[in-house]
Amino acid sequence: MQLASDAPAFLYAQAWVGLGIVLAYYVVLSVIFRARTRRSIGVTQYDPPNGISPAVAANLTENGLYERAFAAALISLASKGFLEIGQDEYRFSLKKLREPNGALPPEESLILESLFAGRPDAYAFDSIEYTRLCETYMEFKDVLESIVEPELISEHLPFWWVGVACSLMATIPVAGSLVELENDVSWASVAYFGIWILLGGSCLVAALHVWPVTIHKLTSYFPWDDRPTRPLDLKDLIPVFLSGSALAGFVFLAVLSSTKFALLVSALVILNAISRHALEAPTRAGRKVLADLQNFREFLSRTDSDRLNRENQPGQTPVTLEKYSAYAVALDVEDAWGEEFVENLVELLQWDQAYSRRQSKSALGNDIIELKIRPRK
Repeated sequence: MQLASDAPAFLYAQAWVGLGIVLAYYVVLSVIFRARTRRSIGVTQYDPPNGISPAVAANLTENGLYERAFAAALISLASKGFLEIGQDEYRFSLKKLREPNGALPPEESLILESLFAGRPDAYAFDSIEYTRLCETYMEFKDVLESIVEPELISEHLPFWWVGVACSLMATIPVAGSLVELENDVSWASVAYFGIWILLGGSCLVAALHVWPVTIHKLTSYFPWDDRPTRPLDLKDLIPVFLSGSALAGFVFLAVLSSTKFALLVSALVILNAISRHALEAPTRAGRKVLADLQNFREFLSRTDSDRLNRENQPGQTPVTLEKYSAYAVALDVEDAWGEEFVENLVELLQWDQAYSRRQSKSALGNDIIELKIRPRK
């Protein structure tokens, strides 16, 4: 494979203009999809919408994210007497008290069946050992996704694939001008050129998954942040390592091609990775449920927020979890123990999603890439 010194300047100009148009396309669609989600507060709602579990409420409120929904489902099981949640510093224990029954939402039944299937009725996890918890979370996510999509939340995947295709079409002429194939050059050489794009893009997207967790912990040290400080540990070096690996991949790509081409590829990867989630939005039915949830949240905020924050101190599981404790966590009303429980789960689950799922996917597919780094047992 023979590389040209660089592509013509006009091809780069066309490529950047093309990516700019794709960016505008994503922004306009995101505004349109989200502008329809109007916050309509007016009628006090004393109960959650019928048929909407705490997990579904959290998923809708966080626009398709699943970590808070998982925490809300665990707290819901505890408030109903099916599960006991214990805490010792940053180690949590889960103990099954009863078998699931038909009254439970399907995602809550799944947690009990998966977490304790053929195993002891007690399970403890911390930042080192949480394999079983993550396996249950992946099954929980699949079940909850089948409930909310596409009835309550739409991923708008056709629109995203159009953006991906257009962004690739904008950059292909530049790549084509860089790579000059001769008769005696194998396609394996071309694959070697592309592998650095895959490596750099994969590490970059994995870093984007994990940086929010570390940044969230760092901001807890700011004087104006009223949350308890979140201690840093060795895992917080992982996003730094991934960012360095992404940088190394793009540096090699720049050496093989040019710095301008490496920057162009970086922009393409970041643009499509971020837009993947930005296009998710509630459907018409989802917007109606979301409006009801906002009304119910206003009720919880007025009646229970201060009391729950006083009674449920971080670092200690409440003696009694009340009827709407799970909804208070799902709707981000309770900022004490419940929020600390959510933050601990978010850290573990987001790290696991970035590094340790069992199947790897394309760097521009759903969740982009999953590196095979398992937590220590």
